[in-house]
Amino acid sequence: MQKIINGTENKSCLSKRYPTLLIDPPWDVMQKGTYGAINHYNLMTIKQIKSMPIQDLAEDNSHCWLWVTNGTLRYGYDVLEAWGFTPRSIFTWAKLRMGLGTYLRNCTEHILLGTRGKTPVLCKNQINFGVFPVQDHSHKPEEIHKIVERVSPGPYLELFARRRQPGWDVWGNEIDSDIIIPGYPVPKYSAKAL
Repeated sequence: MQKIINGTENKSCLSKRYPTLLIDPPWDVMQKGTYGAINHYNLMTIKQIKSMPIQDLAEDNSHCWLWVTNGTLRYGYDVLEAWGFTPRSIFTWAKLRMGLGTYLRNCTEHILLGTRGKTPVLCKNQINFGVFPVQDHSHKPEEIHKIVERVSPGPYLELFARRRQPGWDVWGNEIDSDIIIPGYPVPKYSAKAL
């Protein structure tokens, strides 16, 4: 089955929708100094992120895991709600190193878990934090995928992916993408999406 969102007559149709999405948008918020994400990849405004057709990608009963930083935390709740999800919980990634920050040194990132409809939680004893090593800029821990798989049903889609995980479909500008999102081009789509 081909996984494509086709833009026809201002409508999007999708041949496959996902019960679980993991999304790490390139937030264009509070980019100051020489260490910001702008030095690593193109950023998107809150309006652009909210406008993504996430509702067309997600099943009516679904989970959405949204990466946020301390500086984008409040926007994350608004984005989840704009996509049709109700924020339910937060998972914190604790980084055991000195972070950046104007007021406090940020050594954490977070994932907001939102739900839509009545998708079940598969594991009810998952704690809401983890301590994982820091790698290159914006490289999220691979352990997160296993946590998502423990809690949320598949199949799985990761947006703004940088690496392929076994059993996951992906979309992003650093990887061969499995889906096409009109208006949000990426450099290369995989043979699965063509």
